[in-house]
Amino acid sequence: MSAPANYTGSRVRPILIGLFVMSGALLFGIDSGELGGFMAMTPFLEDYGTFDAATGTYGIAASTQTALGGLVIVGCVLASFASGYIGSRFGRRIGLFCAGAIAILGVILQVTSTNIGALYVGRIFAGAGIGFASNFVPVYNGEVAPAHLRGVLIGLYQTGVNIGQVLGVCINQGTHAMTTRWAYRIPLLTQLIFPVIICIFVWFLPESPRWLMTQDNSEKAVKSVRRLRGKQYGDANIVDEIQDIAAHIQAERQIATASPSAWDSMTAIFRGTDARRTHIAAGCVTWQVLSGISFINVYGTYFFSVSGVSNAFVVSIILQICQLAGIIAMFPSVRYIGRRTILLWGAALQAVCMFIFAAVGTADPGSTAAAQCLVAFTCLFGFVFTWSWGPVAWIVTSEVASNTLRSRTQGLATACTWAGTLVIQIVLPYLINTDAANLGAKVGFIFGPLSLLGFVWAYFYLPETKGRSLEELDEMFANNVSVKDFPTYKCTGVVLHDEKAQVSVSHVEMDA
Repeated sequence: MSAPANYTGSRVRPILIGLFVMSGALLFGIDSGELGGFMAMTPFLEDYGTFDAATGTYGIAASTQTALGGLVIVGCVLASFASGYIGSRFGRRIGLFCAGAIAILGVILQVTSTNIGALYVGRIFAGAGIGFASNFVPVYNGEVAPAHLRGVLIGLYQTGVNIGQVLGVCINQGTHAMTTRWAYRIPLLTQLIFPVIICIFVWFLPESPRWLMTQDNSEKAVKSVRRLRGKQYGDANIVDEIQDIAAHIQAERQIATASPSAWDSMTAIFRGTDARRTHIAAGCVTWQVLSGISFINVYGTYFFSVSGVSNAFVVSIILQICQLAGIIAMFPSVRYIGRRTILLWGAALQAVCMFIFAAVGTADPGSTAAAQCLVAFTCLFGFVFTWSWGPVAWIVTSEVASNTLRSRTQGLATACTWAGTLVIQIVLPYLINTDAANLGAKVGFIFGPLSLLGFVWAYFYLPETKGRSLEELDEMFANNVSVKDFPTYKCTGVVLHDEKAQVSVSHVEMDA
């Protein structure tokens, strides 16, 4: 959201709104924090696993592990594709409501039956709720935030994910020793709390002024800005802000008319300068997934238990606390260091962590030293990820899309990240399960090179968006500013959309 550098509106109000919307991210965090623990709980294994007569214990097949993780991602992908239409047609608040309502249905299906089919269907609905949240939480927070708070408020998405993961593993720690199926049903029931909160209170939020302006509803957009900024934000500032947004939306529409395809077509995000923006948005979240974080978060507890780490549940809590510490370090970093620098350093450090614990685990498998190394560098990886690619990739993704196509670009990018996660979660059980490939720590040799490839991609394709308003970024992308020129480019308020025509727009100088 645009706002002058000498911003005089309420800073508390947008932060409180952002914290409330963060509840949607808690859906994902709690679910992923709890799911891996279920696979190490005896009552869950008795209900959904198989009995091994040789060892006298219950286990879970790799195919079941794959289904439990994979069906969530199927729901996420479907919701992500639907989010583009829902966000563009009905607005951001409807999208947030969908996240809560569908997540509630998913929990009910998982809790009320021990039938594996009902569990699978419940996982699909749970994933759809997560998919809607992953689209609409960062988009809404990015569009309602004043420029100088935009990185912080978008970063609340990953903050919510990690807080939810900490809550999830802590809840598991409190119930995993129970001998009845309430060991996993109580954690499942806690997943109802935040979706219910979202469904009830989302209607008290102002709608995104940017979305309202794409619907040519300037009257409601003015009211929304007034509610978001507070009384001390004068009428003149509100008018400037609305006019700035309107000018850029009009410029985007004029550029779109040069294309033979309809503006409302999904292919618009692949045409002209929007193709570059789509590439950056999808690339950020794809390399985020390929870093290996789904391996750490979804299968961490199980992986620790089969790798000889004692007290795997406690280690999982420590891991989530390290990730939360990384999020805390991210907030000042993203404001003063910048997006591109953080992502480059993050990719390099993630690769180092993966290579080290893989090398030690391969050289001395099953030893105490290898187990300690695994824990240490997994925790360090978690810290680096939530300092860098975890939140910052979402920040960049939400910033680079154009005003008119933001919901569609975000939907495609999120579908890419969930599709990548789906592939990883299908393959991983067969790589780490003791009755399959049983790679153990060697899995680090897979994700280490992928992090290095992410570094190379970011170096060549990722521009620095720090310090720019969304309107300034619109101009820079429209004028094809190169990656190396982004930091020094001076915005002029002129958008060149073909060789013969220009669109003039005005900016309010920003402090993003």
